[in-house]
Amino acid sequence: MIPLGKISIHEVYKPQMNRALTSASTTRILYNIGGRVLTGPTKVYVVYYGSWTSTEKNIVNTFIARIGSTAWFNITKTYYSKATLTSPKVYIKGPLTLGKTATDYYSYGTQLIGLSVQNIILNSISKRQLPSDPNGIYLVLSSADVKESLSTTSSFCNGYCGYHLYFYIGYVPYVYGFIGNPKQCMTHCTVTNRNVSPNGNPGVDGMLNLIAHELVEAMSDPFVNAWKSPNGNGDIGENADKW
Repeated sequence: MIPLGKISIHEVYKPQMNRALTSASTTRILYNIGGRVLTGPTKVYVVYYGSWTSTEKNIVNTFIARIGSTAWFNITKTYYSKATLTSPKVYIKGPLTLGKTATDYYSYGTQLIGLSVQNIILNSISKRQLPSDPNGIYLVLSSADVKESLSTTSSFCNGYCGYHLYFYIGYVPYVYGFIGNPKQCMTHCTVTNRNVSPNGNPGVDGMLNLIAHELVEAMSDPFVNAWKSPNGNGDIGENADKW
């Protein structure tokens, strides 16, 4: 495993961000030559952490299984990797598909701190609930009663709504992300439909936007060193921050 270092977060929504796409940054996003991109077949492995109903899981599973074949996802296919300046561009092709899922019923309680999210994934792999796949993306999705904090100064609902990062098993890096159920902070981590939603579940439906965001960023910038653009305050902007 690695200590928490470079990380890509989905910040909490600011009031001005509720006005359609006017808040999107116009700063160019640039590619860092040699930065790794997940260009080939990519499976998404999900750990449902906490208390999830079968209906809620089905909402998420259906969304992830279908997003890779949407016109929206085709935007991601315009991103590429290059080993050197003179190397050919290798574009993201996918497909992005849903892999296996697992359920973790509060193995770390209702408060996830620091490396807890990494350990949840590692436990699922070691128990063979999920395969070991360094070309995949692992997501830990928590139920509404679970709190999560990366540090003493930043936490879910207070600083971010989701993030993607990576850890090592041996010398091999694995990409993962965390998204919590925004039912506990609807004004921070959902933009609209705070009381009504397509599937009649505003919290889980609100997670779908965050899942889509983190998946495309994890593909185009899995190790936070490929496609990005620094903004004025030193934070890193990635592709989904521009859409």
